[in-house]
Amino acid sequence: MNGDGLDLVLLGQNPPVQINVDALQARLDQPANAPVAASLGEVGFHSAVEFLAAYAGRARDLHPLYADAQINRDLNMRLQYIAGLGLNSMAYQRTYKDILKYRRFPEDLLVGAPGGRLDALRTLLSTP
Repeated sequence: MNGDGLDLVLLGQNPPVQINVDALQARLDQPANAPVAASLGEVGFHSAVEFLAAYAGRARDLHPLYADAQINRDLNMRLQYIAGLGLNSMAYQRTYKDILKYRRFPEDLLVGAPGGRLDALRTLLSTP
């Protein structure tokens, strides 16, 4: 994917979680989860590997990118007001590519059986 049409999703958990790519694929393959798999397929994700390949990074990896960024607060809703200015802009493509420059494969986050899906995912995430 080149970042077109993607939304940003922030996830967090305490304690940290591990995502098993093989277990996720097994869940997507279950008949009861067919509607979820079909919905993901409609937006171009046909496997757990394709879905997880949209991973962009962690705060610690992206720190150089946002170190001097202005903080958006309730009393300064800068992002709310400038969002409309970017509606017809293609700047998001450059921003997405800038983010991917800092992406690192999260060894302690994404796990699975050696070889196969995990290696395929590692390869995809290592390519900006």
